[in-house]
Amino acid sequence: MSAFARRAALVLGLLGLAACGPDEHTPGAIVEGYFRYLALDPLRTLPLLTPEFHRRQALRVVTQAEAQAWVSRREAASPAEAERAEPELSTDRFQLAWLSIQGRPEFAKRARESLHSVLDIRERNDEADVITRIEPRTGPPFEQRFRLVREAARSAWRIDAVEQSGVESANAVAAFIAYPNENARRALEALTQAHTGAASSRAGNPQPPAH
Repeated sequence: MSAFARRAALVLGLLGLAACGPDEHTPGAIVEGYFRYLALDPLRTLPLLTPEFHRRQALRVVTQAEAQAWVSRREAASPAEAERAEPELSTDRFQLAWLSIQGRPEFAKRARESLHSVLDIRERNDEADVITRIEPRTGPPFEQRFRLVREAARSAWRIDAVEQSGVESANAVAAFIAYPNENARRALEALTQAHTGAASSRAGNPQPPAH
């Protein structure tokens, strides 16, 4: 287990011991905690999230050496060994990679600068939706919908999935910070490549000065 995963497990255990009763945590309070901890210490969001949340966001962070080692192990392993290795490869820092990304100082600063407000809360038995409006320091606002679930009537609510609407190039970075996920990362990558290509095109074809 990596040092990052050990710290995640320790934080999760300590927060579990210090937590209030599950009936004191409403869906709205869980979402408020999510935003608060994103700007302070993303690891503290762990008790607020289901395991499925980490699978859905799909971000993975590996070094080139780790990727090469993984490929080598897969090629050398028998089919049975490869199948047994999959759970290990899909957990630890691989599934929790978004937490290490979110912990970057520049991301934490932007998270603190963004304003959020709860627009609506809808509960249906053991499921709930919390719709929020996020206003970045720069760029237009967008909405972020949280889907929460709980196992029983008096058990703790947990964030299971997130959806965003109103995201465009001007607020794409803020949207990624509010919910880091692979689709958003690819969108940002495409925007960067488009801007780089446009800049290169302008450099290669300078416009004549205006008269």
